[in-house]
Amino acid sequence: VLHEIRENEIRIDAMIGPVEESYGLLAKYQLPILQEESERVDTLRYSWTRLLHTAKQVQDHLISIQFEFKESLVTSITTYQDDLNAYYDDYATKGPMAPDVSPREASDRLVFYQNRFDTLWRQFNTYRGGEELFGLPVTDYPDLLQIRKELSLLQKLYSLYNNVIDGIDSYFEIPWTEVDIDKINGELLDFQNRCRKLPRGLKDWQAFLDLKKKIDDFNETCPLLESMAHKAMKPRHWARITEITGHEFDIEAEGFVLRNIMEAPLLQHKEDIEDICIAAVKEQDIEGKLKAIENEWSAEQLHFSSFKNRGELLLKGDETLETVSRMEDSLMVLSSLLSNRYNAPFKAKIQKWVQKLSSTTEIIESWLTVQNLWIYLEAVFVGGDIAKQLPKEAKRFHNIDKSWIKIMTRAHETQNVVQCCVGDEMLGQLLPHLLEQLELCQKSLSGYLEAKRLLFPRFFFVSDPALLEILGQASDSHTIQAHLLNIFDNVKTVTFHERDYDRILAVNSREGIRIDLEKAVMAHGNVEQWLMHLLNMMQRSVHGVVRSAAFTIRESSFDLMIFLDNFAAQVGLLGLQMLWTREAERALTNARTDKRVMATTDQDFLDMLNMLIDKTTEDLAPVERTKYETLITIHVHQRDIFHDLVKMHIRSPSDFEWLKQCRFYYNDDIDKCVIAITDVNFTYQNEFLGCTERLVITPLTDRCYITLAQALGLSMGGSPAGPAGTGKTETVKDMGKALGKYVVVFNCSDQMDYRGLGRIFKGLAQSGSWGCFDEFNRIELPVLSVAAQQISVVLACKKDRKPHFIFTDGDTVKMNPEFGLFLTMNPGYAGRQELPENLKMQFRGVAMMVPDRQIIIRVKLASCGFQENISLARKFFTLYKLCEEQLSKQVHYDFGLRNILSVLRTLGNVKRKSTGESENDIVMCVMRDMNLSKLVDEDEPLFLSLISDLFPGVSMDKAGYPDLEEAIANQVEKAGLIHHPPWTLKIIQLFETQRVRHGMMVLGPAGAGKTQCIHILMRALTDVGMPHREMRMNPKAITAPQMFGKLDVSTNDWTDGIFSTLWRKTLRTKKGEHVWLVLDGPVDTFWIENLNSVLDDNQTLTLANGDRIPMATNCKIIFEPDNVDNASPATVSRNGMVYMSSSALDWKPILQGWLKKRQSSESSVLTSLFDETFQNVFNYFNHNLNPRMKLLECNYIAQAIKLLEGLIPIHEDGTSVGAVHLSRLFSFCIMWSLGALLELEDRAKMEAFLRRGRVDLPDIPAGSQDTMFEFVVNNEGGWDHWKTRVQEYLYPKDVTPPFWSILVPNVDNVRTDFLVQTVAKQHKGVMLIGEQGSAKTVILNSYCAKYNPEEHMTKSLNFSSATTPNLFQRSIESYVEKRIGSTYGPPAGRKMTVFIDDINMPLINEWGDQVTNEIVRQLMEMNGIYSLDKPGDFITVADIQFVSAMIHPGGGRNDIPQRLKRHFTVFNCTLPSNASIDKIFGVIAAGHFCKERGFSSEVCQLASSLVQVTRHLWQATKVKMLSTPAKFHYIFNLRDLSRIWEGMLKVSSETITETRQLMALWKHECCRVIPDRFICEEDKDWFDAAISRNAGDDLGDELREQIPEEPYFVDFLREPPEPTGDEPEDADLEAPKIYEPVGLLSYTRGCPTFPLLLHVVESASR
Repeated sequence: VLHEIRENEIRIDAMIGPVEESYGLLAKYQLPILQEESERVDTLRYSWTRLLHTAKQVQDHLISIQFEFKESLVTSITTYQDDLNAYYDDYATKGPMAPDVSPREASDRLVFYQNRFDTLWRQFNTYRGGEELFGLPVTDYPDLLQIRKELSLLQKLYSLYNNVIDGIDSYFEIPWTEVDIDKINGELLDFQNRCRKLPRGLKDWQAFLDLKKKIDDFNETCPLLESMAHKAMKPRHWARITEITGHEFDIEAEGFVLRNIMEAPLLQHKEDIEDICIAAVKEQDIEGKLKAIENEWSAEQLHFSSFKNRGELLLKGDETLETVSRMEDSLMVLSSLLSNRYNAPFKAKIQKWVQKLSSTTEIIESWLTVQNLWIYLEAVFVGGDIAKQLPKEAKRFHNIDKSWIKIMTRAHETQNVVQCCVGDEMLGQLLPHLLEQLELCQKSLSGYLEAKRLLFPRFFFVSDPALLEILGQASDSHTIQAHLLNIFDNVKTVTFHERDYDRILAVNSREGIRIDLEKAVMAHGNVEQWLMHLLNMMQRSVHGVVRSAAFTIRESSFDLMIFLDNFAAQVGLLGLQMLWTREAERALTNARTDKRVMATTDQDFLDMLNMLIDKTTEDLAPVERTKYETLITIHVHQRDIFHDLVKMHIRSPSDFEWLKQCRFYYNDDIDKCVIAITDVNFTYQNEFLGCTERLVITPLTDRCYITLAQALGLSMGGSPAGPAGTGKTETVKDMGKALGKYVVVFNCSDQMDYRGLGRIFKGLAQSGSWGCFDEFNRIELPVLSVAAQQISVVLACKKDRKPHFIFTDGDTVKMNPEFGLFLTMNPGYAGRQELPENLKMQFRGVAMMVPDRQIIIRVKLASCGFQENISLARKFFTLYKLCEEQLSKQVHYDFGLRNILSVLRTLGNVKRKSTGESENDIVMCVMRDMNLSKLVDEDEPLFLSLISDLFPGVSMDKAGYPDLEEAIANQVEKAGLIHHPPWTLKIIQLFETQRVRHGMMVLGPAGAGKTQCIHILMRALTDVGMPHREMRMNPKAITAPQMFGKLDVSTNDWTDGIFSTLWRKTLRTKKGEHVWLVLDGPVDTFWIENLNSVLDDNQTLTLANGDRIPMATNCKIIFEPDNVDNASPATVSRNGMVYMSSSALDWKPILQGWLKKRQSSESSVLTSLFDETFQNVFNYFNHNLNPRMKLLECNYIAQAIKLLEGLIPIHEDGTSVGAVHLSRLFSFCIMWSLGALLELEDRAKMEAFLRRGRVDLPDIPAGSQDTMFEFVVNNEGGWDHWKTRVQEYLYPKDVTPPFWSILVPNVDNVRTDFLVQTVAKQHKGVMLIGEQGSAKTVILNSYCAKYNPEEHMTKSLNFSSATTPNLFQRSIESYVEKRIGSTYGPPAGRKMTVFIDDINMPLINEWGDQVTNEIVRQLMEMNGIYSLDKPGDFITVADIQFVSAMIHPGGGRNDIPQRLKRHFTVFNCTLPSNASIDKIFGVIAAGHFCKERGFSSEVCQLASSLVQVTRHLWQATKVKMLSTPAKFHYIFNLRDLSRIWEGMLKVSSETITETRQLMALWKHECCRVIPDRFICEEDKDWFDAAISRNAGDDLGDELREQIPEEPYFVDFLREPPEPTGDEPEDADLEAPKIYEPVGLLSYTRGCPTFPLLLHVVESASR
C-alpha cells in the first residue's frame, strides 16, 4: 500500500485541482449537482492529506520496528532450510517415486507428501515476501520447485488412476436395467484421452500401465455389453446365452447388476454371443417393418369418384393404381422378410400378411377390370335402343348392375382397403362371377356389333363408340344424319318425307347435289338393315340414272351441253367417258375403210373440249364450276389420248395402245356399266360421289392404273410408293371414283394395332370397298408381320374365288370380290419401316417418283378456262423445274404437286375476276406472288429474273387489295409500329396464302416480325368485316400426350390434350367468326406428322382413341417456327410457306417505332445519330469482331433502345435533355449493345473504330490503360469514370477474414449492376453470360437482394440437364396464387423477379430443341401457361419478370433458342480487366502484409509488387497451356489466381521476416496451384522458366535470385508443447498450425532416403 501511494502521489495531486475548479464553475452558474457529489468534492483534498499523513506515520513505525523483525526472519529461514533438507531426504527414500512401490500405496504416499509440501510451500511464499520487504537477497530453492512440478504431474497421474479404478469398479454395481453403455463409453473415451495427454515420462510407470490395462480390458467387453443391453434382447435370447456360457442370467431379479454379467465367461464365447445379439437386432428390425406394414394398411382407405348422376360408383383410377403400386412395394418388403434367415419368430405373421396383400392386389386389379367393363357396358344397356334388342343381356346386365351397386355400397361401409377386400370372401367370389357375366355381356355385345357389321359391312370402318351411338339412337332415324359421311363416300344428308317421319326419299352430297331414290326407303326396324337397304337403293338409283344417260347418248338428237346440264355431275362425267369410248372405237373400227374418220373424230373431240372450256368463262355457281372443270380435266386427257392414236396411225380397236386405256361401256346384256383397262374388266359400282374434283390423268397415272388393274385382276393388292406430293393416295382414290367405288382412306400411324387392322380388312372384304392405307410403313414392325398374315388370308380367298373365308381370328367372313387393298408409302423418312418380304409379295409395286407436272398444269389451266393452256403450262413447268435446280436448297421450299395445285386454284379465281387481262399477265403475276413469300433473300433476284425471262415484256404489277391495305395501315399505326413496305408485303403474302391453303407456316429468324405479322393481318381482316381471333400454343412446351390427349388404362377414359381441346373449341365458334390456331414453336416430325391428315385434303384430326374430328370451315392452322429443318417433305408440301427474312425488317423500322413514342426533339437527334453511326459500326462488328454469343441484328437494336429508354432522364417540367447529353447516352448505348457481348480485346478494336468516326466518346489521357468502357454518362451529361462510383474496401488490420468472405468492389461488378438495374427497372429480362468465376451469379443475387421483400419477391431456380417443362411449370405455379378469374400472380399483390441460373443447361433433344426453354419463352411472350390439370385453360401470370445467367455457349456447352434470347438484354461479364484484377488482389495483399501485423517494410512493398507478377504468370499459363484431349484438365480461370493468394494469406510475420522467404512462399503457392496439374516434365520446365522470367522482368534480377529451387510450406511441422503440470485438467495440447517453410530438406539432401522424404513432404504440402 505504501508503495502504491508513493507511485501515485504526484498524479493524484495534479488531478484534485482541476476537479475542484470544474465543480466550482458548475456551482457558479447554479447548474444542478447531486448533494452527495458536492459533499464528496468538498472533502476530497482533506481526505487525501489525511491519507498521506497516515502513510507517513506507518512508515515511521515500520522503520522503528524493522530491525527486530529482520533478526526474527533470518532465524526462521535457517530453521526452514533444515526442514526442507529433511523433507528432501524423506521424499527421495520414502516418497511416491521410491522404487518398488505399488500404485495404490504410491497414491496414498502422494497424499501424505503433498500435504507436507503444501505447508512448506506456504512458508516459502511468506519468507520470500519478508526478504523482499527488508531488502534482503531472495534465497533460491531449485529442489523445491522440481518437487512441486513432480508432485503436480504425479497428482494428475494418480488422480486419473484413482478415477479410473474407482470408476470402473463402480460400474460393476450398476443395476443391469440402468446400464448406460453410451455413458460408460464416453467416460472410458475421456479416460483414454486424459491418458494420451499425460507427459511421455509418466507412460513407463506402473500406475500408468495398470490404468491403461484396466481401461483396455473393460473396453474389450464394452461392445459385447452394448449388444447385450440392446432393447431388442428378449428372454429367448438370454436363454440361448445361458446355454452357451453355462452361466445363469436372472435379468428379471431385483438385485441383478453388471457384476453378475461380467462374472460370466463372455470373452470366451464372444462370437456366439455376438451372433445372438445380431439376431435380436435383426428380429427387431423385421418386427418394426412388419408393424409399419400393418399400420400402413390398417389406415389405407379406398378412393371413390362419382359416375354420371348415380353417386360414387367408381374407384378413382389414379389413386387406386397408386394404392396397388404401394401394395406391391409392401409385398416386396414382405417377400424380403420371408427370405430373411432371422424371421423364425414372425414367419406365420409374415405369411398371413403376404396372403392378405396379394389377395387384395388381385381383387383390386380384378375390381378395376370389372369397373372398366361395367362403365363401357352401362352406357349400352342402361337406356337406349340396344338394351331392347338384347333383352337377355340387358337382364343379365341389370343383375350385374345390382351386384355392382351392392359391392360399392359395402366398399363405402368398409373403406379400409385390406378389410374391404379380404375381410370376408364376398369380393373374392363375386368379382370373378361379375367379370364372367360382364364378359358374356361384352361377348354378346361384341357379337351383336359384329353381327351388325356383318349385316352392314361398312360399320367395320366406324369405331365402337360411334357404332354404339348409331345403334343406341336407332329408334330415331333422323339421328343417322350426323354419321352418314362415315359410311358413304359423299352422302352428307338424306331427305325425309315431310309427313311420313321415317320415309327416305333422296340422298344429298356435301355440295348439295341430290339423287332421288327409285323407291323410298323406310327407316324402320334395325338400323343396319335399312342402311343396307338405303345403300342398295342408292346404288340402284345411281345405276338407273347411268342407264338413262347411256340411252340418251345413243339418241340421234343428242346435245352434249343439254345432256350435261340435265344429269348429275357424276353421271354426266360417266356419260362423257362412254361417249368418248364409243366414238373412238367406232373411228378405230372404220379407220381402215375411211381414211378421214380418225382426224374428224379428233376434231370433234377438240370441239367438245373447247365447248366445255367456253362454258367455264361464264358466271357459274361453285358446284357447276367444279363440275365443268372436272369434265374438262377428264376430257383433255381423252382428247390427248385420241390425238396420240391419230399421230401413231393406230387403226384397230384391238391395238394395245387403245386397250391399255380406261374404256367405258354400257353393256345392255347384263345391264351394267363396264370399265375395261387392258384385259381386266370392272363393273361400275354406282357409289354416289356427288361433284368432286378429279385427278388430272397423266402417262404416270395411266401406268399406275394399268399396274393396279393388273394387280386386281391377279387378286393382289397395289402399292404405290414415292416421295411426298407425287399423287399416290389421290391416284388410288381417283381410280376408285372412275370405277364408282367406295374408297376408305386410313391415315396409318405407329399407334395402330393388328386387331384394328384385322377389323378393317374384314370390312373391306365384305363390303367390296377399296381400302387405301396411307403411309402404311409408319406402322410398327411387329404389327406389320401380323398384317401380312391377315392380308394373305383375304387375298387368297379372292384368288380362289370362294364365297367366304375363315379369318385369322377364327371368324367366317363373306367375300365380295369387288374389294381392293392399296398401300401408299413414303420410303426413307424418319419413323418409317421396311415392309416384311411376305407382305411385299402380296402387292404389286408402282414407283411414283416424278409426276407429269406439265400435263397436270396444262389440264388444270384448261379446266380454269385458259385458252393458251399448252404454252402457259410449258412456261409454268419450266419455271418450277428451274427453281428446283437453280435456287438454293432450303428445307421449306416445295415446288411439288401440292404447291402447283394451290397456284392453279388461285389462277382459276384470278382468271374469272380479271376478264380483260391477258392470260400471260395473270399466270406470271400469280406465280410470282405465290412463290415470293417463301423465298430467302438471296433467291429473290434470281427467281424474278427467271420469271421475267419466261414472260418477256410482261409488266410486274402487283395485285392490289385497297380495303385490306388501308386496314393494315390503320392497324400498324394503332400498334405503334412502322408501315415498312417489305414487311407489309409479307402481311399481304400471308393473306394471299391463307386464301388457298388451310395450313400455313410463317417461318423466319427470331425478331423478323412473324407474330406481329399474324396479329396485324387478323385485326385488319376483322376491320374489313371478317372477324378473326387466334388460339396460340407452343407444342414443344408440353409432351405429345399433353398436346393430343391420353388414354387412362384403368378406366378407359380419354383425356383430351391441349391441342385437341382447342381443336374442338374451333368447331363451336360463332358463325362468321374465323379462328386461327397458331402453333408457335419448333417443328419436329414427332408431333407434326400427327397433323398430316389435318393438313391434306382430308382436313381431319385423327386421335389415338379413334376420334376423327373434322376441321371447322372457318379455321386455319398456322405454324410459327424459326426453321423447318426437322420437317419431312410430307409436312412441307402440305403447308403454304411465308418466309419472313430478317432483311424484311432491319433495324431502322424497329428504331422508328420506338422514336414515335419519344419527343420530337429527342427523336430527330437520335435518328441522325443512329443513321450516321449504327449501320457502319454493325457492319464492322459483323466482319471483324467475335461476340461470345450469336445474336441477330434486331436483338442489338432492341438492346440499344432498352438502354436508352432506361437512361434518358425524365424532367418534371417535360423538357427533354440536350443534344450533347443525348449523343453521349447514344455512345454509351452503342458500347453496351454492340459491345456488350465482346471480350476485352474486341472491345479495344471496337473503340478504335468508333474513334475514327464522329461518335462522342470520353477523352482518355495518353498512356492510360482505360477504355471507353470504363466511363459512364452522369445525370448532367458529362463522362464519369466508373472508379468514382466504386466504394473502397477496407481490409481489417487486426484479424484475417475468411478468404471466401472478401468481396472487393471494382469497376466490373459496379458497372454490371448498373446495367442490370437500367433494364430490369423497365420489367424486362436481363441475361449475364461469362466464363466461370466472372461473378454472374453473385451480381444478380446481390441485385435481387436490393428489392424490398414487402413489395417485390425474388425466387431462384437452377436449371440442369434434368429440368423438364413440367418441373418448371410446377415451380412457377408454386410461386403464384390466384388473383381473379384465370389470372395468377405473386402473393399479396407483390411483383416477382425469377432468377434462372444456368439457363442453357437443359437437355437439347434429338431434334435440336431445348424444350424446357420453350416454356420459358411461352411464359415471357404470352404472359402465361396452359393448365396441365384442365387442358385448354390458359393461366395468365401477372407481375413476373426473369433474369438469368449462363456460361459462354460453344465448346460442348449449350446455347439457348434464338427466339428466347430476343426477350433478354444480354451482357457479357468479362473476366476483370488487368487494372481490376490488380486492384482486387492489391487491396488484399496490402491489407494482409502490413506493418500493423509486424511485417517489415521490404516485405510489404514486395507483396504489393507480386500482385502484378502473379497475374502475368497466370495469363502466360492460360495462353500457353491450352486444353487438349490428353490435357483436358488444363483449364485455368480466375479461381486459380484466387487460390494462389488464398495460400499466401496463411503466413504470419514470425514466418516471413525477409523478402527471400516471401519469394519462396510465392513460388510454393504458384507451384501448388498451377504446375501440380501438369502431366509431363516439359510443361513443368516451361513453368519454371516462366516464373523466373516474369520475376526478373517485373521485380529485377536481385529478387529473382532469391527464388529457391524447390520451396515447400506446410503447417504440420510443430510438435505439441510439453506439459508443465500447471495446465488445467481439460487442457488439450494440440500442435500449433504455423504455416512455415520446410527447413530440413537442405540438410537431408545427401541422405539415401532423401527422394522418399521429398515425396512425402511434397504430397503432404499439396
